[in-house]
Amino acid sequence: MNQPLSLVNTETSDIDQLLVLIGNFYQHFDYPYTESEKRLTLQELFKRPTAGQIYFIQKDQKIVGYVYLSFYFSLEFGGRTAFIDELFVLPGDRGQGIGSGVIALVEQKCLELKLKAIHLESERTNEGATALYSRLGFVDYDRRLMTKKLVD
Repeated sequence: MNQPLSLVNTETSDIDQLLVLIGNFYQHFDYPYTESEKRLTLQELFKRPTAGQIYFIQKDQKIVGYVYLSFYFSLEFGGRTAFIDELFVLPGDRGQGIGSGVIALVEQKCLELKLKAIHLESERTNEGATALYSRLGFVDYDRRLMTKKLVD
């Protein structure tokens, strides 16, 4: 019998396993990736649990990806909210409804945490993901997410 899809809390001892998944995600989208930088970032995250939570996505007792929720406070949305900063499912496990299942699990976690909204972003070229998120109730507010990376 198949085990249900679940989100599994991660901790510092999971960093090496997370780095493999994160490396795959960054390679998939051709994002710049430096393992040592990501390792330091994960170590900092685990020291600051109020900043966010990273979960393994598990299906049939097998890790098939990860999802990272970043927490922040929004005046517009009335309090604490979550941003799905990264959601990655291994290529061989895609097309099985895992993405929509993960979103449902994330929604439940956010309700338990009494968060007011969930935000996410989708690549403009990733029409399949964007269509999925729309079907799941996410609204495109016709805004642009703009970023300025700060350097020391």
